Amino acid sequence: GVGTESGNAIWGRSVVFDDTWGIPSGAVECCYAEAGGTVSLYDQKFPEKVAVEWLDKSENRIYYGEVAIDRAGYKLAKNLPRYTVVSTGRKAKEIIPYLIIGMSETGEINVWLSNAPSGRNRTDRVLHELGSGQAQWRENQ
Repeated sequence: GVGTESGNAIWGRSVVFDDTWGIPSGAVECCYAEAGGTVSLYDQKFPEKVAVEWLDKSENRIYYGEVAIDRAGYKLAKNLPRYTVVSTGRKAKEIIPYLIIGMSETGEINVWLSNAPSGRNRTDRVLHELGSGQAQWRENQ
């Protein structure tokens, strides 16, 4: 999933892992460290890096950058704890790992791994930072 800070509407142009496969992102308006819109993947090795590019219309800038992803994320993904759904009190039966890419209005890029897409209506959500970096920018023409 991809996200940005609340109130910072951006247009995700590309999210590419290991220079070989990517996910669509499009309009992104919320929320940092959460997997709003998600893409399900299988039969892919855990990525070692991600390259992103996005348009921030409010600044008329195109941001772009690449971040290395901690290889320990693979082991973390296999051992994520179950979370509890607050409204029912039940524990999740199966954990699906979420790799979340965050893009901030200042050009910061973050990569997180989580056991849930967000903390809404959940307790015991974990969020491991697997990488971060600063994007460069150029004027949108």
